[in-house]
Amino acid sequence: MRLLVVVACLSAHLALAQDPPDAGAPEAGAAPATRQAEAVAPEKAPAISVAVHGSLRLVGTGVSAFPLDADGTPLSPTPIETRVRLAPELAWRKFRLMSEFDLATGAVLGTPGPSLVAARVPFPSLRPAELRQLFLEYRWAWGGARLGLQTNHFGLGMLANAGARDAEPGDFGHQHFGSLALRALLLSRPFMPLGGGWVAVEPVAAFDLVVRDSTVDLLDGDRALQGILGVRLNVDEKNQLGLFAIYRSSRPLNSDTGERSTDVLVIDASAQWTFFDRLDLGAEVAGITGTTTQTRTPEHPLIQVRQLGAVAKASYRVGRFGFLLDWGLASGDADPYDGQLTNFRFDRDYKVGLVLFDQVLGWQSARSAWRASDPALVGYPPEGISLLPTGGAVTGAWYLFPRARVRVGGLVDVYGGPLFAFATAPLTDPFNTRVLAGGVPVNALNGNGSGMLGTELDVGAAIKHRFDFGLTLSAIAEGGVLLPGAALSQASGRPMGNVWLGRLRLQATY
Repeated sequence: MRLLVVVACLSAHLALAQDPPDAGAPEAGAAPATRQAEAVAPEKAPAISVAVHGSLRLVGTGVSAFPLDADGTPLSPTPIETRVRLAPELAWRKFRLMSEFDLATGAVLGTPGPSLVAARVPFPSLRPAELRQLFLEYRWAWGGARLGLQTNHFGLGMLANAGARDAEPGDFGHQHFGSLALRALLLSRPFMPLGGGWVAVEPVAAFDLVVRDSTVDLLDGDRALQGILGVRLNVDEKNQLGLFAIYRSSRPLNSDTGERSTDVLVIDASAQWTFFDRLDLGAEVAGITGTTTQTRTPEHPLIQVRQLGAVAKASYRVGRFGFLLDWGLASGDADPYDGQLTNFRFDRDYKVGLVLFDQVLGWQSARSAWRASDPALVGYPPEGISLLPTGGAVTGAWYLFPRARVRVGGLVDVYGGPLFAFATAPLTDPFNTRVLAGGVPVNALNGNGSGMLGTELDVGAAIKHRFDFGLTLSAIAEGGVLLPGAALSQASGRPMGNVWLGRLRLQATY
């Protein structure tokens, strides 16, 4: 049985690029030109320097009850999350040893257990410790090399996201995961002698053994290798153009039978640019082609992968006011039983709104995977079922998200706006479709999954203060309500009820 499984995840964290700067996630792909003086004249710098960045995050979320399946099984997640992130750094002349790890990270309580939903849920359970980065970097005047465990981030983070930066006022949500890879990286500035704009041209090459992303986990027996070639016009953090090609091959460890194998080529282009110090524009588009056996059936032992994803962001500032507009598209799969897989999935740390993708569809897909793999209900679970849960990612949808932001009293940012979301293909629940509807595609509630996903109204308020000695304290309160559309209808034809969310995030960064 074909599933609404997204092999975009099979390369959703493939691309190399720079990790967003964050206290606890130092910039990973900084232009060598910005450090040219340091590389050319290391004798002027201390022989050895040590720095430690860190952050503490506490988050409480409450969501009103909503149905997970056709039986009306209710869920009202109320996770309490913690995270301590530390990033020690040791530098000696042209060498730098970087590390980053999390302590007490994940949901302490308030999330359902494995008797209700499958793995890959929107909120990970509490983990005592997690190593995110440990690599050695060597820099010279026109380039650099890295070797070791690194996070993945490229462009706007739609395809690959380091999970290192929570939303700033005007955007919503916070990140939980990040993709990790054992990577050998080489980047250069070969045209530096020409001066001018040539200085920013930056070819990049890398080879990865993926440790963890939305699709594979090395500790669970998955092996994914990928090669990356690309070029960036890397002027600075806010002005970049990039074009990358990624080839990925994924197999289970110690397996030669062809199950769960994937071979795909990804082309990803992105751009970010600032105009007049007021207008920020960004876009990213990715196409994926190749083959997979992740969702194979007896009729189609080898599935063709053809997927497309795109996002665009705009932000304009004038005085105390700001105006933001987001658009995104993830191709869907209109026929989950044919020989093609066309359902694209964003990185699960690329956040859009608060309720629809990150909560309702995230938890309903996790419930769908649990039901479709329960031996008491379906016997032997179909291949690829573990990839059905979205983890809160945007998939099979397009959306428009206009927002406004205003600074009040010189200290508090208030922001909000409506999110309009539509399905690019009918939502399809594998258990309901096969067992309850006799093969007719239906959603998790046994209703028609076509049309509008819903309208979401989100608002937020944020206060932040930075002390002279480098400590930054922030508090962010956010709330939203989802007004479900026809794609979230029940068997009766009526949409499910409204879903409310409230959240408080406290953070200290140094």
